[in-house]
Amino acid sequence: MTVHTSQLPWEPTPVTGVTVKELAHYSEGTAKLIRLAPGAEYPLHRHPQRTEYVYVLAGTATLTVADDTHDAQVGDFTLMPADTPHALANYTTFEALLWVGAIMHSSQPE
Repeated sequence: MTVHTSQLPWEPTPVTGVTVKELAHYSEGTAKLIRLAPGAEYPLHRHPQRTEYVYVLAGTATLTVADDTHDAQVGDFTLMPADTPHALANYTTFEALLWVGAIMHSSQPE
């Protein structure tokens, strides 16, 4: 399956300055593009049943994972383990583009 991202609209989120393109959504995980406008801040939150990861495609994003806050630049990959508080922000004057994925964790043993 090929997703032609240029043909997908940017969808708003509840957070001002944060838009998303859903690329894949399965019970085992998701993939999406997230666009952070300058000054956008996605607040601290956690996901008890999923690990998320972020790969920076353009710009610089300030990522918080637990007690660590760092600027992630193009080519940087950050892992956000399940049930760990994390946040995304863009404190620059340029847009940031992120590929964000999630791995769902089952409560059932395999």
